Amino acid sequence: MKMLPSIILLAVVVASPVCVQAKEKKKAPETSSGTYGCAKFDVNQNGVFEDSEKAEIKKAFDTGETALKALDTNNDGKLDDAELSVVKAPAPPEKEKKKKKS
Repeated sequence: MKMLPSIILLAVVVASPVCVQAKEKKKAPETSSGTYGCAKFDVNQNGVFEDSEKAEIKKAFDTGETALKALDTNNDGKLDDAELSVVKAPAPPEKEKKKKKS
């Protein structure tokens, strides 16, 4: 019975780093493409977010689009220019080359 508190303490110490790592992973969503779900806002598909497209991203954020919440890194409830600067527009689609008729 005297070992029970020691075993409980050991279990807590061993489990603590695992809980911290899980919380950190949850905080940083998968953003490998860097678009943060904003590809649909590049309306003209030129691979660059124009001012009007950035305004649409901000509007979607304000209306509660959850995919964009990860962009608000300072947690002030707004997207500023610095936060939007990390978002990459998707590469423009490649145009198909026309084959010459022989």
